[in-house]
Amino acid sequence: MARSPQSGGKQHLQLLPAINSKTFPLSLIDSQIAQASLNSPMEQPQSEAKRARPSPSPPPSQSQAAGAEPEEEDRLSALDNASLHAILARLPLRDAAATTILSRRWPLVFATLPRLRVKCGTFNRRDYGDDDHCEDNDRWLDALDCVLAGRAAPVSAFDVQTKLMCEEECWFVDLFSEICGSGGLRELCITNNSLIDCYQVPFPVYNCQTLTSLELYCCRLRVPGNLTGLRAVRSLHLGVVVATDADIRRMISQCQAMDRLVLDDIRKARNIVIRAPSLEKLEINLFRPQCISVKKAPRLDSVKLGLFYGSAHDSDTEDTEGDLSMSESEGDDIFNFGEMEEREHQQMDEIGNLLAFLGGVGRSKSKTLSLKLERPYSKVLGKAKNSVPMALPKKCYLLGLQKLTLTMDHSHEAVAMLVSCLLNSSPNLKDLEITDPYDMKYPQPLVAEFWEKQIDAECIQNHLSTVTFDMSSSFFKGPPCLSLARFLVMNARVLDRMSLKYRRWVDVRHDQSDDKAMYDEFEHKVMLERHELHEAMVETVRSELYSWPKASLGARLELCPC
Repeated sequence: MARSPQSGGKQHLQLLPAINSKTFPLSLIDSQIAQASLNSPMEQPQSEAKRARPSPSPPPSQSQAAGAEPEEEDRLSALDNASLHAILARLPLRDAAATTILSRRWPLVFATLPRLRVKCGTFNRRDYGDDDHCEDNDRWLDALDCVLAGRAAPVSAFDVQTKLMCEEECWFVDLFSEICGSGGLRELCITNNSLIDCYQVPFPVYNCQTLTSLELYCCRLRVPGNLTGLRAVRSLHLGVVVATDADIRRMISQCQAMDRLVLDDIRKARNIVIRAPSLEKLEINLFRPQCISVKKAPRLDSVKLGLFYGSAHDSDTEDTEGDLSMSESEGDDIFNFGEMEEREHQQMDEIGNLLAFLGGVGRSKSKTLSLKLERPYSKVLGKAKNSVPMALPKKCYLLGLQKLTLTMDHSHEAVAMLVSCLLNSSPNLKDLEITDPYDMKYPQPLVAEFWEKQIDAECIQNHLSTVTFDMSSSFFKGPPCLSLARFLVMNARVLDRMSLKYRRWVDVRHDQSDDKAMYDEFEHKVMLERHELHEAMVETVRSELYSWPKASLGARLELCPC
């Protein structure tokens, strides 16, 4: 049945007879399955409780009494509806719908399935072969319409992943209006797969009173001023979302019950303010300079911050400023923002933004902090107008911080200044983990005197007990960057264990086909030399490690592969 984006509305009454007829494309569901799904609960004389029970076994026949094997028990039908729902939730929706032909009980099981997950290829013909694309838009809309029309209970969790939302906006407005207004929706995930359009989240989503989990990807937020819903949301995930500062602030503030917040690449917004009295877990991934301020989060316990600046420079298309219409520029807002990033690097105080965020984390007394800096961000810090101070202001100290995880090139001098600032501002730190994921070679690594000058030894003396260094393969490509590890061993008085983990060298052989015999002996010799070199380096580092003077005599020093 053809449908235009302006048609709107879901024509349930017209769809039902279409399924029985030969005009509806039955590549989605067999005619038998479709017919079984049309049997509503009112047409079945037995109650749900009776249907849920297995059929009583007939009295044993003479053959059974004589020793013949009894018929197998239908254990699947003996399961309760909750168990069957858990099984069907792991199947594609098309396969779950096929179970409606098993018995008179199964149509009701499918009609009360609490979770529905639909993707672009969910309703394609089975022999189509491409589940990442929709074969027929009309079939997709009609099939989902049919599934929702046969519901015997509100949908509890709805996950939709398709680009059709941008093409059939009016239809999806009606869809979300019905689902969000059903009174039973708890979890909603909207993923726009379009590469050129940004889907504007419809107002019924903002006004849903029952949502406890909301995930939005590749969407445009226009949060209404008279927001009435979202107060029950406990988990909010925004990924590649275009929104203004006011939209983000209004949405976060409305989620009063939120204990988990993930902001993954927010576009257009520059100053994000977080006021969430129930927030416990915060994860932020930034791909452009932004100021994140944690103003009110007294229950904040875990914080993760990832800075991935530089990835946008792959785009050479021009971005425009201003609040442009969705039809003209939302695609640019999502995918093309290279020049905008360059301008913001010049306009924003990068060090000030970072310190403001860390200060907010300190005031919230978070116990764990994970900071990940991609390699390009080292250059951002190096080019910043201001330098990183030795420590945060005392009122912003990370007094509650007990575990600090750093994924960064800590041997880069500008990054090392940040590491020093964090250690100097964390007087109660117990667990430190530093991962160096980059294959970098420094001819002159930072010496121990650098850390002695930058770090106040009193901050690490009385609480730091566990330290882990996860080194990259550069461990074998130059002088190992062990000066920070040595400094910590010499000053941490209660240190219990320090582990230095390195990447084990892997012997990789290449098939040389006809020339394989010629290269076998040469390759074996080269690999043997590399292996001996690596083993010698490990032994050298181990000898140095055991020669370090310890502030804690009982500290265990480990050098092990990972």
